[in-house]
Amino acid sequence: MRSSINLLNNAIKFTPQGGNIEISSVEFDDFLEMRIKDTGIGIAPDHLDKIFDKFYQIDSTSTRKAGGGGLGLVITRSIIEGQGGTIRVESTPDFGTTFIFTLGK
Repeated sequence: MRSSINLLNNAIKFTPQGGNIEISSVEFDDFLEMRIKDTGIGIAPDHLDKIFDKFYQIDSTSTRKAGGGGLGLVITRSIIEGQGGTIRVESTPDFGTTFIFTLGK
């Protein structure tokens, strides 16, 4: 699934060597919940409500370490919501990020 691949790629991109990435899923009666959790750099609270905006990047300087055009999470959210699902994020700077998304059965 394209949406989970993008979230996994982000986890890899923002987790330093030696960090951990966990993928888990739980099946409920009428939906599936998936979590992609990393021990990466995390996201500051003031950025969390913006990361699903088109072209938004936390570090938009020319010296930033991670590449990308600021569309990956927008596309991911669009795919998930287009299938009747939801996506949210929980994060703590310097401790990691967890993306949680649901899909109906």
